[in-house]
Amino acid sequence: MMFEKSLHHPHRLRTITLLSFVAVMLWSTSIAYLWTFESAIVFQNRRTQFMRGRLELASDELTKLRTHDGIVLDARAFTHENGSGYWILFCQPSGGTIHGGPDPRSLHAAGYNVFAFDYRGFGRNRGTPSEAGLYEDALTAYRHVRDQLAVPPDRIILAGRSLGSAVAIELATRVPSGGLLLLSAIDSVPATGSRLYFWAPVRLLASEAFDSTAKAPLITVPVIEVHATDDSFVPIRAARALFQRFPARKEMLELQGGHNDVGIPVGGSFRRALTRFWPVSGFGMAVTPSDSDRR
Repeated sequence: MMFEKSLHHPHRLRTITLLSFVAVMLWSTSIAYLWTFESAIVFQNRRTQFMRGRLELASDELTKLRTHDGIVLDARAFTHENGSGYWILFCQPSGGTIHGGPDPRSLHAAGYNVFAFDYRGFGRNRGTPSEAGLYEDALTAYRHVRDQLAVPPDRIILAGRSLGSAVAIELATRVPSGGLLLLSAIDSVPATGSRLYFWAPVRLLASEAFDSTAKAPLITVPVIEVHATDDSFVPIRAARALFQRFPARKEMLELQGGHNDVGIPVGGSFRRALTRFWPVSGFGMAVTPSDSDRR
């Protein structure tokens, strides 16, 4: 019997060794994939390029912006004749474009003028997205609203969803504004990535930071943060931790919905919070609750 067991032992050892080798190879391949395709994972801009033919706006609906490094960006203004004197400068989420996406229209329907733009490498724009590039694109859009549209800085609300929230926060550290509106905000790319890919050393691999956690204490303007209680991408505890770091006047709304749709349409408690911070005059403000406001 002892002799029989000894015959099987080398076989078991080879099996364990083989399985271990396969596991290490799969893990290494996954790490290599994350490192190689970090830009595609973070920005998801390729899918916005596929929308071009189906969702392309007419040329007379577009505004062209030129960044300091020579990139031409598509942008679009949603205006009111009798709405708010405030303009919301909206920064898109990853995979977002002015050729689609409900946020600008929803904020416009709440009575605000909205200026939205596509980052470099998104939609019809040339160029390759990067953290520094997105910050430059947002700064270019801000200068257009301030200088070409003649909007006073204290009437410009910087806003963004998901990755766009980090762009808006960075912009708020550089320019004066009337406030900051954050939808489904991320705390940072490494923190978000480490939660999604918990098995990988994301914090060591990530070259894109978008570190809103570090910048939040520098923000001196009013902040509204809107987050889904069941957000599967950025858990509510992470959103609360980010919110606590803002030092000025602030309000957090925890609503039902998902990461990509919480706060759409703008209704109920969200709309009331907006008008408390940035009043809308001369615009119908009958408030009806949306599904995202029913808790």
